[in-house]
Amino acid sequence: MDRLIIAPAETYDVEVTIPQNMSYEFRSTSEDRTGASSLWLGSGMKMPAPKLPRLKYFEGMKMMNQMMNVDGTMKDMGMNMSLQQMDMNMVMYPEITGGTGDTAASGNNNPEKQNIDTSNMDHSMHGMGAATGGDIVTLNYNMLRAPFKTALHEAGTKTLHFTLTGNMNRYVWTLDNKTVTETDRIMIERGENLRLILTNNSMMRHPMHLHGHDFRVINQYSEYSPLKNVIDIMPMETDTIEFAANQDGNWFFHCHILFHMMAGMGRVFTYTNSAVNPDLPDAEEAYRRFKKHPDQNMKHLMARIGLETNGSDGEAMLSSNRYALVTEWRIGLKAHHGNESETMFGRYLGVNQWLFPYIGFDYHKNTMENEAEKNLFGQYSNQNNRKTFTIGVQYLTPGLFLADARVDGEGKFRVELSREDIPITPRLRLAIMGNTDKEYMAGLKYVVSKWMALSTHYDSDMGLGAGVTLIY
Repeated sequence: MDRLIIAPAETYDVEVTIPQNMSYEFRSTSEDRTGASSLWLGSGMKMPAPKLPRLKYFEGMKMMNQMMNVDGTMKDMGMNMSLQQMDMNMVMYPEITGGTGDTAASGNNNPEKQNIDTSNMDHSMHGMGAATGGDIVTLNYNMLRAPFKTALHEAGTKTLHFTLTGNMNRYVWTLDNKTVTETDRIMIERGENLRLILTNNSMMRHPMHLHGHDFRVINQYSEYSPLKNVIDIMPMETDTIEFAANQDGNWFFHCHILFHMMAGMGRVFTYTNSAVNPDLPDAEEAYRRFKKHPDQNMKHLMARIGLETNGSDGEAMLSSNRYALVTEWRIGLKAHHGNESETMFGRYLGVNQWLFPYIGFDYHKNTMENEAEKNLFGQYSNQNNRKTFTIGVQYLTPGLFLADARVDGEGKFRVELSREDIPITPRLRLAIMGNTDKEYMAGLKYVVSKWMALSTHYDSDMGLGAGVTLIY
């Protein structure tokens, strides 16, 4: 069986030759395999396409973790990480494996027909698997050959390197750790050639699209490399494209997964000395509006709200590309449980955004008079009526534990270590927390849907509770 992975906004024309008295199913399946559609080609004896099984996400995530280094980069697996020659779905998910075999498929991408040539294909990365009912060959960019020479005319060539970076947890996507609003336009000259070397340093695919141009995807066929306007760059791949600068004006280069684009993954190419566009007489003002548009600095709200028999605890975060406003709370149902909130405003630093220095405010109110207690630093901590500013820093450790060190306006130090959503099973999650104020928490959540979980936890201040947690 031949398998072609098509990205958002990517197009192919596929030519299929059907033997006489045969009918083959041409099946299209969503990448998560939750739905499919099909078209029967030919007439005669029916040959159905194998139905791909549902993804086993939990096993796939475990495999992903084994493939990655502590710093978020990928381990050297000794494979050709370019042009989709390593199918990440085959590697990560044990329920779908591939095999070797010949393929009669051919395809092309607009604007001109291009042929898939399998004669020189290296099948060494594909393993045998019976789960799909036969061998699978995943077609890739290295198999595309243009029917005519696409080599660019000799001219000066400008080479640009871009690293595709991002953060899944905060959902920020960048080129070279900068969003489109954090960079200037890339000035290019009409008549020169541009070569872009693109390295995807993330575990997400990025179909990169260039407005107004077709580009060559440099592969084994050199002068006959195919022309495309979208290239789907798989995790940890490095691909090279090139195009002739033969237009005027400003052209957007961005990821065509739109919520990646809206989270910052893009650049603008601008031709110097461009002729005035009568439909856009003030290009500078248009560019300023483009950078200020909400789509180029998407803000998002996240919340986790626990409603349990001992009260409510949770957090809410409003974040942009770099900054975040976070509020955590614990509200007890009984007077001696007290009420507490901590608010932080800070900026994420670094490519992986693991470091978060912040300023904040801590409020703790307990109507019951409690005896003052020393923390682990030998300082008395006021638990009855604490209202103080704080300054601190959070760091996401390699084990995904959040380390938080702070000092408040009264000179009191606190160090805290916590982690939410430790996977026990595909639906069961563990949460733990402890700090030098001798506060601690442990809890479990059973995920019912993406919006809700059944939860229970024990808190040193609020005791034991059970109920539901709402997730937004």
